[in-house]
Amino acid sequence: MEASRRDFISIGIGALGAVGGLGALYALVRVMLEPSEIAALGAKTEVDVSKIQPLQVRVTSWKGKTLFVIRLPKDFSPEGYSLKEGALNSKGKRNYEILKGHDVFALVGVCTHLGCIPLWKPQGADVSKGKPVFHCPCHGGIYTPYGDVITGPPPRPLFIPPQKLEGDKLTVGVEGFVKELI
Repeated sequence: MEASRRDFISIGIGALGAVGGLGALYALVRVMLEPSEIAALGAKTEVDVSKIQPLQVRVTSWKGKTLFVIRLPKDFSPEGYSLKEGALNSKGKRNYEILKGHDVFALVGVCTHLGCIPLWKPQGADVSKGKPVFHCPCHGGIYTPYGDVITGPPPRPLFIPPQKLEGDKLTVGVEGFVKELI
């Protein structure tokens, strides 16, 4: 039996289709089984805190979200803030209870009301009596430097990511003095 030109072309197109299908299947399986390089890069963020002065905030990102790295003065006291009743984190606590004893730490810089980015006001606001706060300009939410809610519509404090401080390097996204996202 003699193969025609049409049979040869049909076999060639079928073979190309099979190779293309296998290539697509390989790519799909690889993407599903391996974390992407971009996701792996965003899994942790390292910040040199040696250049952050007291009452300064460095803005960076972690997992695609705004991240505030804050340095408070060693003698900073959370006294004098009038906190919103019932605005507790996922552990049923105030953020200060988790972050006390640390003058450098990170907070996820996304308002817990509607996801706006709060502004750092080291000179304070009217309700904070001149003490530093984060102020969300969208709907008036005000947070302490620890991320606890003072006033406004936010239902809970700012999120605290897992983080570890080693010397002058704060690493966000790894277990340390905060073990999990709170």
